[in-house]
Amino acid sequence: MKKTPSFILLLTLVLNGNLLFGQKSNLPEPPKGKKWVKIEAVSDEFNGKQLDSKKWIPYHPYWTGRNSTHTPSNVSVDNGNLQLKSTLRNGASDVKAETVTAACVTSKKRSCYYGYYEAKIKCSNISMTSAFWFQGNYSEIDVIENLGAPSKPERNGVKDTMMINTHYFKKGWDKDLNTPIKYKMPKPAGSTYNVYAVWWKDANTCIFYLNGKKVSEVELRGPFKEKQYLFFDTEVFTWQGWPTKESLLDDSKNTMMVDWVRGWKLVNN
Repeated sequence: MKKTPSFILLLTLVLNGNLLFGQKSNLPEPPKGKKWVKIEAVSDEFNGKQLDSKKWIPYHPYWTGRNSTHTPSNVSVDNGNLQLKSTLRNGASDVKAETVTAACVTSKKRSCYYGYYEAKIKCSNISMTSAFWFQGNYSEIDVIENLGAPSKPERNGVKDTMMINTHYFKKGWDKDLNTPIKYKMPKPAGSTYNVYAVWWKDANTCIFYLNGKKVSEVELRGPFKEKQYLFFDTEVFTWQGWPTKESLLDDSKNTMMVDWVRGWKLVNN
């Protein structure tokens, strides 16, 4: 049997790297003398059958949810996706805060710091958030808090909007300093997968990306100098409208899907 030259095998592996890792990452050009290195603690392809307990917990460590309740049983891993379902409690007839169950997945440690963080997500197609965000003791980065299908007619334009924000609340939430941004996407968030990303560049700067394209650069309203948790979660934002009972019970609409998540940090080259 004729052997394939080793350099061809190496080239094939390089060219097919996307197959090994799900999809190529669109990393920004690193500063001179630096290179990107993956942060394994917050990187996951979700190709198993259950949540990796070494990296994640299926709940929020200090928050039960807004107008809904984060419920660990609503978190699953299947078909190559992390799945966060929002639904109605068994037997509930009315949609209200006490009857809506949501979902949250948190990095096991509060270890996220300056770096590039990205996730391939298909938002749920109901009037609840699909969120990818970070938080510490006094600072927060919301890469997305998207609504797939807001139920208030006047909020219909939100469904194809990348909802970005940062918060600096060192003096309390009543004195929160935020930077809300709305970026119009080509398609509704609940209709397809998108790669959402943030480059937390330093204490004063965050740059946000959609499918590898820079969409906004934010000057933070205070120095972000603390490590943060990474979160995926769903919640009810009442100003966007309550989800309908029918949508909460429809498994084709009520689930936020995360194909993969990756964290990267800069090191000396």
